[in-house]
Amino acid sequence: MSFSAGKVNIGKDIVKESKSSDSKIELTEKEIEFLLVTIKNSLFKGEYVETLYNLTLKLQKHFVNLKSKK
Repeated sequence: MSFSAGKVNIGKDIVKESKSSDSKIELTEKEIEFLLVTIKNSLFKGEYVETLYNLTLKLQKHFVNLKSKK
């Protein structure tokens, strides 16, 4: 799972990030579990439900893959 941003606004400064597509964020089983529990216990507006569903599905699949590797 990874993400990238072309620029990040911090106050009045703009920080440009590298365009490297090789950067990845590795999450541990506990971190994914924390995110899933946080999503479970949160309320979201209707406009975000589909995006949240897709994200949760990806997190669950990644979580199951990590557990099955143990």
